[in-house]
Amino acid sequence: MNPLLRDSAAHVFVSDLASPQLTSEDAHHLKKVLRLRDGESVTCSDGKGQWRLCKWSSGSLEITGDVVVESTPETHLCVAVAPVKGDRTDLVVEKLVEIGVDSIVILAPLERSVVRWAPEKVNHVMDRYVRIATAAAMQSRRVFLPEVAGPVSLASLGTDQIALAEPGGTADWSQVTTVVIGPEGGFSEKELSSAPATIDLGPNILRAETAAIVAAAQMVAHWRR
Repeated sequence: MNPLLRDSAAHVFVSDLASPQLTSEDAHHLKKVLRLRDGESVTCSDGKGQWRLCKWSSGSLEITGDVVVESTPETHLCVAVAPVKGDRTDLVVEKLVEIGVDSIVILAPLERSVVRWAPEKVNHVMDRYVRIATAAAMQSRRVFLPEVAGPVSLASLGTDQIALAEPGGTADWSQVTTVVIGPEGGFSEKELSSAPATIDLGPNILRAETAAIVAAAQMVAHWRR
């Protein structure tokens, strides 16, 4: 990571790098939560790999550096997850972004899913996941804003370089760029029988949210080392 990104007092996403403007929420966060002082460095990104150095000045951003363009990762890494009870899916989204996956797909209910949202709640929940992902990307100084999509069916993920996380799985990370994490009750026999591949995450039985984090860490370690 570029030292300017790592050492900045804050990192934000803006719609226009030529004239970076903060949203009211981001301005409040920098001023009231982080309590930035005038002159402190702030990096801003368009979420598409471009960013530049600015400084905090009287509640707004003043440009101090040229636009930097980062190379797009050669391999797109995705984790698809079945939502779990409570706020644990919020944690999963946050940690997957921090670890470095490029996209997170929320699965529609599987055969053993416990979480089943009422139709009128879907947009609200997905909006929350997007906000969590954005905040995590700011905290971890990412310049590519991860995509959060769904809910989608398991079948719609396709079969190319996809593996379901399952004890005893035989796939290797060199073959997997999308890993699928099942619900608390695991995948059904039918879902496993139609899986393009399965991959093992280790010798212990993991909770669904732990499995998502472990899978992301292993996949990113393989492809981005």
